[in-house]
Formats: sequence, C-alpha cells, structure tokens
Amino acid sequence: MVKDKLKIRIPNPHSADISIGLLKEILRQAGIDKDNWDTA
Repeated sequence: MVKDKLKIRIPNPHSADISIGLLKEILRQAGIDKDNWDTA
C-alpha cells in the first residue's frame, strides 16, 4: 500500500485478498486514520 511517501508492505503468501480486519490492524499500527486512507 502506498500513500504519498508512506509505503507499507503487507505480507500475503497466499496471494488472495487480505481481510478487512487485517487491513484495519495494519493502518492502526501505522498510525493512519481509516478515513484519511480512504480519501487518498
């Protein structure tokens, strides 16, 4: 995932879509507000 200069690698060995729960946790740990991410 990339937003401006921020790049977050999401490991996905199964090559399938990631769950919404996992995406929320990644954004939380990165300190990114979901609404801010959605508007990027």
